[in-house]
Amino acid sequence: MNTIKINEQITFLRHQKGITQEALAKFLGVTNQTVSKWESGQCFPDVQLLPRIADYFEISIDELLGHTASSGLETCCLALKKHFSECPEEECFDHAYRLAAQLHEIIVSSGYRKHLPWEEKNYATQSLNPWGTSACSESEGNTVRYGDLILFTDNKAWQKLKKAEVWEIVCALKLLSDEKAFKVFLAVHELTVQNYDRCVPVSEIAKAAKLDLAETKRILSELPLTIMENKEEDTYRIDGAHAYLPSVLRLMRL
Repeated sequence: MNTIKINEQITFLRHQKGITQEALAKFLGVTNQTVSKWESGQCFPDVQLLPRIADYFEISIDELLGHTASSGLETCCLALKKHFSECPEEECFDHAYRLAAQLHEIIVSSGYRKHLPWEEKNYATQSLNPWGTSACSESEGNTVRYGDLILFTDNKAWQKLKKAEVWEIVCALKLLSDEKAFKVFLAVHELTVQNYDRCVPVSEIAKAAKLDLAETKRILSELPLTIMENKEEDTYRIDGAHAYLPSVLRLMRL
């Protein structure tokens, strides 16, 4: 069993952080001489101080004690949870999408089979769009990236569709297979996709879809939309539970 050299760890971490023994002592509420004795190996911190020391240097207690952190999935998940708990709210979705892009490339490029051609890419900073098409199908599952869409499936989780579910899907596809209905659906999406709070009137939708007002209004009544009732004119946007559909439906052309 390796000897725990906490004195070397504290010295290294303090130098790395660029602080004095006095600054560390003040934060921990101990004397300068105490920190000096820790680093020289004359004595060790009280066990109750270990969490505060680890938090101060933003590491785990295991790392403070010289143990190498586990590199397993659990550690990755905990690190991600910590990252997103500290991430600004307005950046969370962008970070999640970038991680999904990285995971997709790992699978598509056979990264999980020890071939790692993505090393030169930096998904934390590089532009992610535009993107063509890349896909991978394995017995474990499938992943595809097309335009703004990144999709993963887990074949083990697949369940046979019930008759009611089949009927609901058929009805939805039948509605959106109508060219005019699909144009209206896409028009609503394109007019609101950059602003989740925006709803648009029939006149604007009809203009974008290049259809007359009466026909556009009839079609809108059949689509999965959120309607905002106003005194002047009702406005529309795609229902939140269906907002992903335009991106998924684009896959059907492949």
